[in-house]
Amino acid sequence: MMGRKPFIWYVVTAVVALAVGTQLDIDRERLTRAPGGDDGLPEATQTSQRVYDESERAIIEAVNRVGAGVVKVTVGAEVLLDTFFGQVTSQEKGVGSGFIIDAGGYILTNYHVIENADTIDVFLPDGRSFPAEVIGHDPWSDLAVLKIEGEHLPVVELGDSTSLRVGQQVIAIGNPFGFDYSVTTGIVSALGRELIADGGSGRVLQNMIQTDAAINPGNSGGPLVDLQGRVVGINTAVVRQVQGFEAQGLGFAIPISAAADTVRQILRHGKPLRLGITGGSLTPGIAEAIRRRTKMDLPVDEGAFITRVWPGTPAAAAGLQPADVIVACDNRQVRSIDDVAQAVLKAGFGGRLELAIWRRDKQLTVRVNL
Repeated sequence: MMGRKPFIWYVVTAVVALAVGTQLDIDRERLTRAPGGDDGLPEATQTSQRVYDESERAIIEAVNRVGAGVVKVTVGAEVLLDTFFGQVTSQEKGVGSGFIIDAGGYILTNYHVIENADTIDVFLPDGRSFPAEVIGHDPWSDLAVLKIEGEHLPVVELGDSTSLRVGQQVIAIGNPFGFDYSVTTGIVSALGRELIADGGSGRVLQNMIQTDAAINPGNSGGPLVDLQGRVVGINTAVVRQVQGFEAQGLGFAIPISAAADTVRQILRHGKPLRLGITGGSLTPGIAEAIRRRTKMDLPVDEGAFITRVWPGTPAAAAGLQPADVIVACDNRQVRSIDDVAQAVLKAGFGGRLELAIWRRDKQLTVRVNL
């Protein structure tokens, strides 16, 4: 409940009101004496027009360059609900974002946007809408490729995410909470982040771009853009709480260079190339923590550690196991999980990799057929 205002508040209010009233009288007097038209109003000059600074112009131009190719993705799915009268079907709907990467109607978005969808519709900023089909998807990288049939489709320009620098200004475009084609700005806060996906799947999104540009539900699948209007990432996730504390400005995007490789594999082979492991990058700090907690004599400080091997994959067929540490691929040192991903990509479909691994205190060589 609000208490009574102290006497000094009324005094200050009265003084302020008197000052404002006096100023209004002065301004009114100046206005009637101002040169210009018969009504006493000053004539408009060029200095009264809005002047954008260099940074504002860059953002406006970038948005104009890419905006036409950013789309809204709506999905529908039938679900069974248990009711008093038995199970009934209900239609669930969701909204996400995407962007057109090819004049033939190919659209890139997040897999989690279209996961389990029965119907998918795409809406363009010019008012057109199209039903979409799924050409392919990759849950492990949270990417999906859609296709629509249309003419004169606007296409975004893809940039090079490997050239991004921390502190670089970026723009996020999407459809958060149904506010269509919204634009937010921020910077690249960090690079090379690893993010555990929700849902208990064990999936780890690797080499992510961290940004403080506002990302909300509905932004997923939309582009992260540089000031030249080139797409450098796919907005994918936001962290809202860390150990019970509210978090702000923790958004994450998939680097477009890695995503483009996955898209090419999907279009050519119908699926992406995968080794079939979940893991992370071993650093000296992580290695020391493992030694302390497990009492295991880990013989290396750098590499890629495996936490899970997925059945039916090349990794499973080769006999890789959880807790293995990959230290070399084809005689090249491995310092991170991304090094392994690049080696797999270089080998390609039908290729072969020779991995040097540590399994507890033994060094082994494992050959993998992709």
